[in-house]
Amino acid sequence: MRRPLEIALLRTFVMLVEERGVTRVARRQNLTQPAVSLQLARLEEAAGQRIFERDRRHLRLTRHGEILLPYARLMLKLHDDARARLSAEDIAGRVTLGCPDLYAAFLLPQTLARFRASYPGVEVTVRCALSAQLAEEISNGRLDVALATRMPHVHPKVGSVTLLRHEPLVWLGAENGAAFKADTIPLAMLPDGNLYRDYALAALNEAGRTWRISCISESIAGMEAMALADAAVIVLAASVKVNGLRRLDAEDGLPPLPDVDLMLWQREPGLIPAADHLAAYIIKDIGTTAGRDA
Repeated sequence: MRRPLEIALLRTFVMLVEERGVTRVARRQNLTQPAVSLQLARLEEAAGQRIFERDRRHLRLTRHGEILLPYARLMLKLHDDARARLSAEDIAGRVTLGCPDLYAAFLLPQTLARFRASYPGVEVTVRCALSAQLAEEISNGRLDVALATRMPHVHPKVGSVTLLRHEPLVWLGAENGAAFKADTIPLAMLPDGNLYRDYALAALNEAGRTWRISCISESIAGMEAMALADAAVIVLAASVKVNGLRRLDAEDGLPPLPDVDLMLWQREPGLIPAADHLAAYIIKDIGTTAGRDA
């Protein structure tokens, strides 16, 4: 009889797929590289099939590995959700989470829904503001956790700073629109102090494109409305999908944009258990470099 597919082995398998290398997985799990390779061998023995191609320097899934991967991810999610739910009865209190409204609208809804289902005794209050304002508020103790964009010269006084992932920025305009073709390109932007705005204007200046700001909006919705009306071009994170808008690139005469760093700030880890659990949910759901302090 084949051995069961152990959770620890499945976790190593999924990490190998995500990290594409034994070295990084070994570092994340605080194991030696031979120990990680041994776990993979045990999983292949339990599965009765080879999961990765023989060239271990370039990890590529076999057909059986492709079959196993979605099951492994589902089993890990069910396992982690069950563990969290069993311990949730002891977690209660109030957590104040800060984030820009872009992240509140597009990145956090599913995470917050799962968290509230697992921790019904925790009340989460969300405060939306630009990242510079969030840095000030978490430093002053008005926020417990913040999801923010890393900005030059903005250093919140917090106990934990975690790099979640690098987020590409993209130009967006109306489908079949023509605003981007104007000699002086109209822009809808967030107020001064927003990194997306700074990067967009710097890129246009460097490319020699003339521009004008036709709308300054405190909210992403206002910018989207201008873009959908073909009255302006906007800049958002690549992970944001808006029906009626399309990406604009070099073929449309727009310069490339740099990535931004998506950060998680936690004011004082260990002080509020509910905040610790919320931070862990955000790292797991949104981060691709979970557990690495910046």
